[in-house]
Amino acid sequence: MNCKSVQSRLSAYLDRELGGDELLQIRAHMSVCRECRCEADGLRTLKSLLGGIQCPEPPEDLAQRLTANMLRQRYDEPRRTVRVSALMFAGVTACSMLATLLVLNYGVARHSGESTTQKIGASSSPMAGDGPFGGDGFGNGSILSAANFEPR
Repeated sequence: MNCKSVQSRLSAYLDRELGGDELLQIRAHMSVCRECRCEADGLRTLKSLLGGIQCPEPPEDLAQRLTANMLRQRYDEPRRTVRVSALMFAGVTACSMLATLLVLNYGVARHSGESTTQKIGASSSPMAGDGPFGGDGFGNGSILSAANFEPR
């Protein structure tokens, strides 16, 4: 056996959890290896010191405090989840509306032969003039439909 394998089994050796052959091999190695003997002595001392420590008793109201804390978290968590869900829905909705408007604007500009920047920059106000959907921006005028486009 080498030092690495002996040191990895020292705790089991000191607790007398090893079988006969392994126990004899570790004893034989420690009889010739001063480093492993020192490691075993240090671990034996540590185990005896830790064995003398008393475990502290938990406070009597610990279960009640834990239960109250868990219930508080349980009722607070859904409120945060609803807020986050509403914000995410609003963000996704705004992005999809923007994407739809950009695609429609590109289609109108392409149909009329103008570039998108020319179409957008043609008026000082988004509600003035024909706008990307036709008409005056207030529903007075033509409506964008598939019939307005010629097939390629």
